[in-house]
Amino acid sequence: MSMPDSETNKIWVWGRALALPHQLTRRRLGLLAASAAVAAPDHLTVLLDWFINPDHAPLLVAQQTGEFARAGLIVELIEPADAAMAPKLVAAGHGDIALTDEPHFHEQIAGGLPLVRVGALIDRPLSTLAALRRSGIAKIGDLRGRRIGHGSGDAERAMVGAMLATAGLTLGDVQLVDIGEQLTVALLTGQVDAATVYRNFEILALREQGAEPIAFDYEAYGVPWFDELILVAGASSVPDSRLPRFLSALRHAVATLRADPIAAWTSCADAQAELNTVLNRAAWIASVPYFAADPAAVNLGRYDSFAAFLAKAGIIPRPRPARTYVREVEG
Repeated sequence: MSMPDSETNKIWVWGRALALPHQLTRRRLGLLAASAAVAAPDHLTVLLDWFINPDHAPLLVAQQTGEFARAGLIVELIEPADAAMAPKLVAAGHGDIALTDEPHFHEQIAGGLPLVRVGALIDRPLSTLAALRRSGIAKIGDLRGRRIGHGSGDAERAMVGAMLATAGLTLGDVQLVDIGEQLTVALLTGQVDAATVYRNFEILALREQGAEPIAFDYEAYGVPWFDELILVAGASSVPDSRLPRFLSALRHAVATLRADPIAAWTSCADAQAELNTVLNRAAWIASVPYFAADPAAVNLGRYDSFAAFLAKAGIIPRPRPARTYVREVEG
């Protein structure tokens, strides 16, 4: 049945009837439909590892400069009520991407979570073992008989053990104290003699309090190189056409950060009031060299090496090849 001219000269786009000129060709009609589809951005949720802080700078810059929008994405950053829950929620389909660190990611994979690594924000260690110079600790061997504060996870204890081994010590030669997130407070008040902290934040916080910290960086004392902050997705959700655009936007954001860290900080601190502190500004600048220039890049050999390290320490069983839980996202 033929349609009246009044109907043949219309096209329905997003629920609206648009009048078309009689001379509109099929090719032009296709281009119009394609442009309408491109104009609708895709939504992407990112579950953070902690409250918004300078470690998240590439995400914040990509939002603030419009990189995500230019990639056709609306990215929602969600701060967790419980940082440990983000990977579990994404594995269960409640979110698209979660932030976690590589050591805990290996534990998550070994525990059966269906996750894959799809990118990195920080592709090198930030962790360091800090003591205060007033404690008399000047080298790893000086930790014998001392109290070492640490965060959660068996992987953390394994890394501390590897550091101690470089001085002929074992975990039995020290007292491990689980201090959660009260790292700087525990050091400053003498609850512990040393603590596992981040070199781009707690070291600065200690100096801000007038203390003189001494730091032993993990990778310099027996711990294999690892990615400090990675992006993971549900194994069944990859491939995902949004991921190449998301990672490309982050790559541009990191380039912007490196070109002018202060301008990037000013813009993001204006938009995120909780960031606007003297300590966060210093941490932002200190973090810039650690961000992955190409968030999509990955070294599978390093992932295999770290998994082997954890397996040798008895933290995880014999690991699978990294290629089975690491996805190289190509744009």
